[in-house]
Amino acid sequence: MGNIFKRKSKLNERQLEILRSKDLPTEWKQLTTIQRQSIVAIEEMLEYVEKKYKKPFCYAGYRRRNPLFMDEESLLCYAQGDDPDIDCFTVKREKIGFRDGYAWVTQTRVVQKEMEDKLSGIFEGQKYKMFVKLTGVSDEGVVLCFNIYIYIDNKDTSVTDSIMDRIVETLSDETREWDLTMYCFKKPVVDSIPAKEHNRSFESDDVYCMYDSDRIDRREGKGWERNDR
Repeated sequence: MGNIFKRKSKLNERQLEILRSKDLPTEWKQLTTIQRQSIVAIEEMLEYVEKKYKKPFCYAGYRRRNPLFMDEESLLCYAQGDDPDIDCFTVKREKIGFRDGYAWVTQTRVVQKEMEDKLSGIFEGQKYKMFVKLTGVSDEGVVLCFNIYIYIDNKDTSVTDSIMDRIVETLSDETREWDLTMYCFKKPVVDSIPAKEHNRSFESDDVYCMYDSDRIDRREGKGWERNDR
């Protein structure tokens, strides 16, 4: 981070806005050493992603390095215009430079669209929602593995069994690792499920049955398993 006292002490408007949002002084001389270090580090990290991706980013949180709890210094931010509830990512300081997780945000959208395009025809006439969560992305931004979560207002297992058969068959040529979970509800619930924390947004009593398809199931030739409630 360098010598904080050798840096220019004039704060820019973004730094002032961040300080105001935390009810902290906006005069450099009124800030503690730790506060000065933090506000400078935040700006460094935001400038890093803005230069790398050539777009503005917004502050969402910051954590100082804490060796006692093995916490690394990190910034939480999101691209201007993105949804701060679901599109935040971290920027971490390394020995030389920074490392960021923006690819997890951009590639989530890519894989989400791929899965919707590939699977939507299977759900014709059904009330459902689908969400993708990446579980592995290389340093180069290549998706290695992901989870698919499907929520459907249907308790007819003859229909949902057939849907799972078709999903597994359709994804049989997928070269990336994937797991899938599908929740079937007793009553209409799907419309109320948000993108943020979707798997925590409903009551377990509303679930009629749950399907899983993982690598072990498919390797054993089962394709998927159903757990009835």
